[in-house]
Formats: sequence, structure tokens, C-alpha cells
Amino acid sequence: MPAPDAQLTAAQRRVRAVRRQALAAALVAARQSAGLTQTELAEAASMSRSAVARLEAGDAGIASDRLWDICVALGLRPSAFFQLAEADVDAAETLGDA
Repeated sequence: MPAPDAQLTAAQRRVRAVRRQALAAALVAARQSAGLTQTELAEAASMSRSAVARLEAGDAGIASDRLWDICVALGLRPSAFFQLAEADVDAAETLGDA
């Protein structure tokens, strides 16, 4: 479970926000590319539409088990999903020299 925002430094909160926005944009792009609505993705991934909406808004993090379910529903490997997120320049910069 991720640490609450109140326990993070300002820099850590910024990194979290940048990464969540990159994942959100990747999720929207992948869902639209798959031709699915939020409701269809939610049903295929066994989650609520509101959970999909929160993820797409960058308001929530994605648990590893949920990420796998989403990727299966999208017909996408998790590594490909992360590549979409890493295409965000700001998010890629949070990786440092990795």
C-alpha cells in the first residue's frame, strides 16, 4: 500500500503526481486504442467504472494485481503499458539514471 501523501516530502508528492499522470495518460490511450469505453474496460478487468475513472484522472495508484487485470483486458503486456507511460518526458525524468 502506498504511503499517504502526508508522509511524503513535497518532492516525493510531485514525483508521485507526475508518475500517476503518465500512467493515467497511458491508460486512456491504451483503452481508446483497444476501442473500449471505461465501462467495458471495467467489466473486462473486474473493477468498477469509477475505479477506472479515478485511474484515468491520475487520482489513484495502480496495484500490481490490478495492473495485470487491466493489461489482460486491453490485450497489452504490462511492459508495453509502462513503455507508454515512459514516453511522458516528465515521468521518464523521475527514473533518474535507471
